[in-house]
Amino acid sequence: MKKILLSLAVLTMLGACQESMEDRAARDAQETTQKRCPLRVTDDGSLILERITFDKATHVWCMHYLLDADEEQLEKLNLREVLLKDLKNSPSYKPYMDNGFSFEYVYRDMKSPKDTLVHVMLTQKDYGN
Repeated sequence: MKKILLSLAVLTMLGACQESMEDRAARDAQETTQKRCPLRVTDDGSLILERITFDKATHVWCMHYLLDADEEQLEKLNLREVLLKDLKNSPSYKPYMDNGFSFEYVYRDMKSPKDTLVHVMLTQKDYGN
């Protein structure tokens, strides 16, 4: 009888410890922001990751950046293609892609942070999972 009760207790605890993918994404976004942001992405400080957010209702993982670049530099970057390639090659995002999450990238002007320079949304249709 003790073995049965112990087994049931262990199974109940294991079930309670499982975290939904939405909860995991929200926790990961919050922890990364708290531990690593703001994060200088480039050596010269022209790109800074400010924060990461996750919206459980829409399943959107959003990265907020500050960028020091002019329009000519932005056009040369072909940012959407670069971001899509990086997303597809990033193993840390695979669980989120497997669950059909969308990835949003917001680049605001470092000199005038209220101004959005680039906004890119990548969905399951883009990354193909």
